[in-house]
Amino acid sequence: MASADHRLAAFLSDRFCADLPGAQAQMPLEPPMSYGRHRGPAPDYARRAAVLLLMMETDQGLSVPMIKRRDDLVYHPGEMAFPGGGLEQGESWEEAALRECREEIGIAESSIQTFGYLTPIYVFGSLNLVMPVVAVGKRPMDYVVDLAEVERVVDVPLTDVGLNSITSTMRPLGGIERDVPCFDVGVAQIWGASAMMLAELSVLMSDFCG
Repeated sequence: MASADHRLAAFLSDRFCADLPGAQAQMPLEPPMSYGRHRGPAPDYARRAAVLLLMMETDQGLSVPMIKRRDDLVYHPGEMAFPGGGLEQGESWEEAALRECREEIGIAESSIQTFGYLTPIYVFGSLNLVMPVVAVGKRPMDYVVDLAEVERVVDVPLTDVGLNSITSTMRPLGGIERDVPCFDVGVAQIWGASAMMLAELSVLMSDFCG
């Protein structure tokens, strides 16, 4: 497994020994009409899924690659998300997140170093209990995209998704257009569970990036 930058690796190793930012960091990005359901508990029949929050050094500092899902997908069409998906039989959270990253954007497991998990989120709209896996890797020259699911990959700088960067967007919730908190990263708006995960990662990384 490739070694991450020593300073970043040391920071993450120590940081994951402490308490997570948790719901306090996530809640400012929780959409209205959620009634705290993202915080669970998830029902036993909820699908187990994992996503990879892969930090990479870019010209804009530490960034995380996110995918814009195709507009014709059944679940979460056109939304911004992290590489990820359901656990296959016998997989761990980490194994599933790494496999999905390779399948969706073409980054091999051997080039990624994982460090820990953020607070899981129950995505009640699609009955998924999602575990965010935090990792570090090097940005590839080109992403190899799964065109069946992914429209494009967007590198999202962590400096653009702090709690002081929250704005809003109108989204249909419960059949009504509602004002929803989001991060606007220029080429896309990130809202819902993905924004909540980014918010927690931003707080987790604030001592390093600040």
